[in-house]
Amino acid sequence: PEAVYVVYTGDVNVSGQQILEGAFRRFNIRLTHPVKFVFLRKRYLVEDSLYPHFTLLGQSLGSILLGWEALMQCVPDVYIDSMGYAFTLPLFKYLGGCRIGSYVHYPTISTDMLSVVKKQNVGFNNAAFITRNPFLSKVKLIYYYLFAFIYGLVGSCSDVVMVNSSWTLNHILSLWKVGNCTNIVYPPCDVQTFLDIPLLDKKKTPGHLLVSIGQFRPEKNHPLQIKAFAKLLNKKAAESLPSLKLVLIGGCRNEDDELRVNQLRRLAEELGIQEDVEFKINIPFDELKNYLSEATIGLHTMWNEHFG
Repeated sequence: PEAVYVVYTGDVNVSGQQILEGAFRRFNIRLTHPVKFVFLRKRYLVEDSLYPHFTLLGQSLGSILLGWEALMQCVPDVYIDSMGYAFTLPLFKYLGGCRIGSYVHYPTISTDMLSVVKKQNVGFNNAAFITRNPFLSKVKLIYYYLFAFIYGLVGSCSDVVMVNSSWTLNHILSLWKVGNCTNIVYPPCDVQTFLDIPLLDKKKTPGHLLVSIGQFRPEKNHPLQIKAFAKLLNKKAAESLPSLKLVLIGGCRNEDDELRVNQLRRLAEELGIQEDVEFKINIPFDELKNYLSEATIGLHTMWNEHFG
């Protein structure tokens, strides 16, 4: 209780109170202890749009400069990284003299990512022009192996490591090799509000609702959902099934995410299903709960989902 809690944030256009209100509105969480916010101006250095090539390396080096700005404003006794900025850990440990805690949601690089490049498979982080060229694939594989080695070094600076699932645990153990201080800590999900929804309640809407929940990020693979739904609607027309609607619910963090949503809207229009697809961006928790209570089907298409 006597500790001072400080949160570094790049959300410079809002107040600390607005951030707390947002946490309650989106996640139904109220903090029991006060927190202080330290506002950082250099968050643009970790935006992926700044690094069209060598994105992992660019963001990681950018995070060191962002970490330096944070350290100049406030030197903590204990530094906890929960954003995946592992390259800031040596900075805070050796220059700031801090104890280091890491909470890893998703490893910056994983052995699965290495295998995608090794097998020359196309993916959101492995462009087709690279997979078609054996030389470029070899160069990218060397780059990934070097990056994974450095990622393991900086991650091993942690005094305590927490991961959000057994999937993440296995990757972090193989990369950081600090099993003696690594533990699974499952994220605190308030499931009680969902348990309160009566199972046998009469549906307010006719037909069936398909609900997808996930941030509008490339790895969530929303285009696959829209294409699959278009196929289902074609089948429905042939077999006269009940009415169907797809609702894509998710958070937009920045302009890149908003651009992705616009591309998804265009894809729905090209497939002629825009009337049957809805986008719900950054909606309040209560509205999210209502959609889940109405839904017949939940849809998720991320490959290697770490915790969802």
